[in-house]
Amino acid sequence: MKNSTIYASILTIILVVGFNSCGGSTSSPGKAVISLYEKMKNKDFEKVAKMYVKKDGEQLSEDEAKKIEGLVGMGAQENEKKGGLDKITIEEEKISEDGNSAKVDFIIHYKNGDTDNEHVSLIKVNGNWLFQITNF
Repeated sequence: MKNSTIYASILTIILVVGFNSCGGSTSSPGKAVISLYEKMKNKDFEKVAKMYVKKDGEQLSEDEAKKIEGLVGMGAQENEKKGGLDKITIEEEKISEDGNSAKVDFIIHYKNGDTDNEHVSLIKVNGNWLFQITNF
């Protein structure tokens, strides 16, 4: 009985750590950026598109989401020309005073040694940080 309790506790810890590290947590703006690029790296463009919302936080229509998927796919092809994504380095994360919007400055590192400095705006929707699109 004592051993089964210990094993159950260990299993619970492993599952919690596993879900938090692999689940693509968006509990901070920086983690959302890293999660988005991990999904892009894995060519999971549908999940990437779900991380985008309109400027006011409204969900994208199905057609708009399909457009994002296509654009992300084209971006992934461009990344492959640079050897693919290596890692993302968060330079600065600025969260607004009300805690509902943020700006993140980050560097994309490619496997060929190139880097790109990027900047994104995010909005908190239902506890998750999502990327704002202003063109829709």
